[in-house]
Amino acid sequence: ACGDSAPRPWMLSPTTTLTAAARLSPLARAARRTSTPSTRACVRLTAVLARPRRATSVDPQPLTVMAAARKTSSTTRRARGARGKTSAANDEAARYGLAGAEKGTTLTWLPTFLTLARVVAVPALAGVYYSDIPHAAVIAGVMFMLAAFTDWLDGYLARKLKASSAFGAFLDPVADKLMVAASLCLLCTRAPAGVAPWAVALPSIVIIGREITMSALREWCAAKGGEAHAAVKVNNLGKYKTATQMVALTVLLLVRDGSSWFANGAYNDALVNGGVYCLWVSAVLALVSLWVYMSGVIGIMMASD
Repeated sequence: ACGDSAPRPWMLSPTTTLTAAARLSPLARAARRTSTPSTRACVRLTAVLARPRRATSVDPQPLTVMAAARKTSSTTRRARGARGKTSAANDEAARYGLAGAEKGTTLTWLPTFLTLARVVAVPALAGVYYSDIPHAAVIAGVMFMLAAFTDWLDGYLARKLKASSAFGAFLDPVADKLMVAASLCLLCTRAPAGVAPWAVALPSIVIIGREITMSALREWCAAKGGEAHAAVKVNNLGKYKTATQMVALTVLLLVRDGSSWFANGAYNDALVNGGVYCLWVSAVLALVSLWVYMSGVIGIMMASD
């Protein structure tokens, strides 16, 4: 349509195109006076193609997507790091039985203070038990009852006030074992009247030996983690053992010098015998519960060798 003499746009190099654009400017003006439509169209097309191209702006959409992707990746890394820290904290909390515990801000010191008070009460209990003050055995028994009550109270307050801590969870079983072991030792040295020494010494050995074994077992399972840690969670046998043990020690401490303070001693023999029986029941439950714990862990120990 443009004729053989008309320049073809696709036949022009960039330099030639720029030169042609300068030369076609008069031609384009002359083309307006040309009566041939095909010539005017060809000249216009050539002039348009010969114009220098303006730099196109960069589409911001891909940059926005890339920035969002980098931000998402950074957020994901931070979230993974936070989850890793949370997982480590949960493992540490689970080791002390604090999984799911929340932190509070009100009276957070109270549960730990009660636990420390039980530790301090151990030598005080021994001092009162061997003292010559009136009703020393009764006072010692009351001290033991208060210690047993604070054992429940500090755990309740820790949950209620959301004041659980790793230190408190570590110290709580230590205080319990110290109080129980000290009471058993005191009764072995000065048993209630009419009670054979071996009747208190044998179950005391069983109970203290079981506590030492369980402490070592729980430490190994906590280090092992996973299935081993779940195998040594407190069961009902352990709770029954603790209950009978507390009853036995309280009664035997109170009636060491008789029970004239209660119904003028009318039930002295019943109280003494009941305390000894509870102590033996506690020793049997201690052995059974130890067997239950060991049976769940012994396979894991053998597989670890």
